[in-house]
Amino acid sequence: MYRFVVVLLLPLLASAISPNDKLKQCCATLKNADKECVDRFCDFNAISQANILNYLSTCQERGPTVGQMWDCASLRHDHSECCIKAGVKGKCLEYCTAQDGVPTNYLDYVFCTENFNEIRDCFHAHLDKNPPFKKQ
Repeated sequence: MYRFVVVLLLPLLASAISPNDKLKQCCATLKNADKECVDRFCDFNAISQANILNYLSTCQERGPTVGQMWDCASLRHDHSECCIKAGVKGKCLEYCTAQDGVPTNYLDYVFCTENFNEIRDCFHAHLDKNPPFKKQ
């Protein structure tokens, strides 16, 4: 009987891991990412519209760090529906269609920083219901 209860509870325990912990689990597997950037910014609470430009200016030139951390946060999922409901519009929706990775022309999207929290919150909500990103 005890085994049966444990087997039934395992999925619930796995989903008890917070989205932030899932993000950090994924970032811990990034072998080619810059350690300083991962330590400072791989946390939903550490990155927001107030500091996204600081993050990009610090980490953009440090190898595949930004793209890999983006994959961990977004799960490479299309978050368009959530973003639209949150008020994200126009070219900024390209950040929501994360299945192709992060858009790399950051300067074209500086005006999207005002929607960054909404995009981040959509990633957070999706990660809450799904396992962390697995790098191949």
